[in-house]
Amino acid sequence: MTQDLNALFRFKDLRSYPLTAMHMIMGTRLCIMFGQAGRDPTPDLAVRLRSMDAARRVARLVRAIQDAWPDAFLVHRPCCMVLSPDEALLGDLVVAATRGDEDSAVVLMRDVFPAATSRHLFLETVAAAASIQSAQL
Repeated sequence: MTQDLNALFRFKDLRSYPLTAMHMIMGTRLCIMFGQAGRDPTPDLAVRLRSMDAARRVARLVRAIQDAWPDAFLVHRPCCMVLSPDEALLGDLVVAATRGDEDSAVVLMRDVFPAATSRHLFLETVAAAASIQSAQL
């Protein structure tokens, strides 16, 4: 039981995810922080991701997340290696998307979203992850 509680409250590290998931999480942080500051994140994302298409797809995914998420999507500062629970869920979603594993993605999000919303977020994540990967980062 003690191990279960420790695992439950242990924060994940950004560096434990594949590169595509790391870029997605960092892009999400930038989108949300820029949005709070009233700035368009797309130009900065395009430089970071080396692709305007990837920047647009990540920004679109973040808008979809913000529209669907039951509460505010919690992000840490860009310099922080520790992930919020929301960021960790996004990282797991990206891993499932890069594998094309929709069933795992729906299971990950079943407690948060209805199946239709989970599918929509999965498809947006697949598109964003593919665009990041095609930029050969």
